[in-house]
Amino acid sequence: MINTKLAIIAVIGISLISGASMAGMNERMQWNMPEFNQIDLNHDETISPVEFEQFRQKRISERKAEGRQMKNMNQTNMFDVIDLNQDGLVDAEEFSLHQANKRMTW
Repeated sequence: MINTKLAIIAVIGISLISGASMAGMNERMQWNMPEFNQIDLNHDETISPVEFEQFRQKRISERKAEGRQMKNMNQTNMFDVIDLNQDGLVDAEEFSLHQANKRMTW
């Protein structure tokens, strides 16, 4: 009986710690997600492939300077993934949908 109670308490404790850890990780990932206006450099309400690549290269340089681990460096076609209607530009709606999908996978 006592062992069962201890086991239940241990499982609850581990669950709480794991949940808190995952919540913290999720917050850090969302905090690192760029905003549309950070990438739309000319503020024309769309992101061009050039703006996207300029932002990407700047972000890579900043992260390297901070000594961060570089992940997903080979994802050079990411613009095409975000450009849902394949018109060569990413609008705020396409960008928001992509960000929401990324949050769901984390």
